[in-house]
Amino acid sequence: MVGSTPQDQRIVGYITCTHLHAPEDDSAIRCEQLDMLLEWLADFRKSTSSSSTANPEELVAFDIICGDLNFDNCSSDDKLEQQHSLFTRYKDPCRLGPGEEKPWAIGTMLDKDGLNDEDVSTPDNLQKVLESEEGRREYLAFPTSKSPGACQKGRKDVLKGNGRRIDYMLYAEEGLCPDWKAEVEEFSFITQLSSLTDHLPVAMRLMVSTGEEEA
Repeated sequence: MVGSTPQDQRIVGYITCTHLHAPEDDSAIRCEQLDMLLEWLADFRKSTSSSSTANPEELVAFDIICGDLNFDNCSSDDKLEQQHSLFTRYKDPCRLGPGEEKPWAIGTMLDKDGLNDEDVSTPDNLQKVLESEEGRREYLAFPTSKSPGACQKGRKDVLKGNGRRIDYMLYAEEGLCPDWKAEVEEFSFITQLSSLTDHLPVAMRLMVSTGEEEA
């Protein structure tokens, strides 16, 4: 519950955090987990809400899913997950469509081989690296290519995109209070945990417009 109206209707929001199965070859398992996630979210909303169409006691202001989903939107190996119905029900601010990222989106997984390099050992250093295409190519993890010779030591094929973005923040545009609208005001890639993790945290500022005022 995030507030109430003058008519004592509860204003609620949903934030869901998850972590999907990791092995790269198990796309079917991750898709099954996404199916279960959507099913469980629907069950949770139904069991915790006293609202009905005839008696809307609760107003939903936002509905967010976040977490390490262990697949990216530029790898050919992850095509199954990229086309999951999750992305028709929740919007990914970094994505244009299956297999296509927005130009400013970058990967959230660092290459473990360079994790302790001085160039990425501090928040400021990591930020400088991520701001350059050359730095991203060197320190971000990219999808494994199955092209001949791609597994040769020291070879990194030129790949589409800016690295493997496996950490997500998604938001729903439907299922909210009628006439209310959720829009992303800011999306950030955080460098404060440099040298402590091989993941790049993400943050999202969501603006909810009620038609009369903004929340």
